[in-house]
Amino acid sequence: MTIFFDHQTFSLQNYGGISRYYAELMSGINRCSEHTAYLPTLYSNNVYLKDKEFSVKPFFPNQPFEKREALVYRLNKYQTLPLIYTKKYDIFHATYYDPYFVNYIHGRPFVITFLDMIHEKLSTKYQELALDKIITARKQSIAQKADRIIAISQSTKRDIVDLFNIKPEKIEVIYLGSSLSPKPNKYPDITTTENPYLLYVGHRHHYKNFLGLLAAIHPLLKRYKLKLVCAGGGHFTKEEYEFIRSLGVEAAVEQKPINDDVLTKLYQQAVAFIFPSYYEGFGIPVLEAFACDCPCIISNRSSLPEVAGEAALYIDPAQPDSMVDAVTKLIVDSTLRETLILRGREQLAKFSWQKTVKETVSLYESILSDRNA
Repeated sequence: MTIFFDHQTFSLQNYGGISRYYAELMSGINRCSEHTAYLPTLYSNNVYLKDKEFSVKPFFPNQPFEKREALVYRLNKYQTLPLIYTKKYDIFHATYYDPYFVNYIHGRPFVITFLDMIHEKLSTKYQELALDKIITARKQSIAQKADRIIAISQSTKRDIVDLFNIKPEKIEVIYLGSSLSPKPNKYPDITTTENPYLLYVGHRHHYKNFLGLLAAIHPLLKRYKLKLVCAGGGHFTKEEYEFIRSLGVEAAVEQKPINDDVLTKLYQQAVAFIFPSYYEGFGIPVLEAFACDCPCIISNRSSLPEVAGEAALYIDPAQPDSMVDAVTKLIVDSTLRETLILRGREQLAKFSWQKTVKETVSLYESILSDRNA
């Protein structure tokens, strides 16, 4: 069985959860089964494709310019279309929501993975989501046409059913995994660590609630001489920097560029990982924190309780006092930290990229079996 994966995510992302998922899935298929994950040679600066040794051509990686990603997307799309039409393959797996390929696959089955329903749930509240005028229409169209839909959490599946009126039996829930493999590490003692910090990971879009977090906990940064380290997500925006300065915590809040080695070390040495988001389709950073023995303080919204189970301290992202109370508990209670670390290890055992690959291959096989019945 050959599965054709298209360019979309790797044209749009240099790093991030979506492209990491597809890189792990394709690599796992090629490494662990008799099947083949086919990805046409692309122009891409995606770090995970390089790590997994897929054939890609870098596109001005150190020379960003206006509309670079849009140009990469067009180049890859026009390079991919003839291959979609002519190459022999059994299943097409689109890596994002543009249905450009539908008229080229000769009626062969196709699968789409829904990572979240953020735009549909929150675009009326956040302008950054409302600016994308076409994504919901594309998602609705591709959901109707796909042979099967993969949802990465039960929460996401419920949202697809409720918002797009898709039959539940068309949707298969397949969880994600963690790519971090840290060496054993002794948990840092806040009373002896020279520069203790809380860790925030990833983008800081408004629905991620970074500014709400900072507004709530900035007195704790001063009181306990803590830092808030933001891993990845790009440099602080002007709005973010001005807000940080208005709170008087410029010296306590910093942003760090990351790779997997840096990120692993940041998790391992953090007092806690904190994830105050209003919505997540899954939440890979939660599993990454578990893998690195980092206690988690996370939102009680969307998929996050489903992923973390009883291994995290939960907050209501709309309630500042909830964040303050949770951070304070973890700072003062070493027994609680150790308990969460042990529970995190147990919870992590329920998830792996190997399981993701196995369950996805089984889904492909069932689609072909149904077609041939």
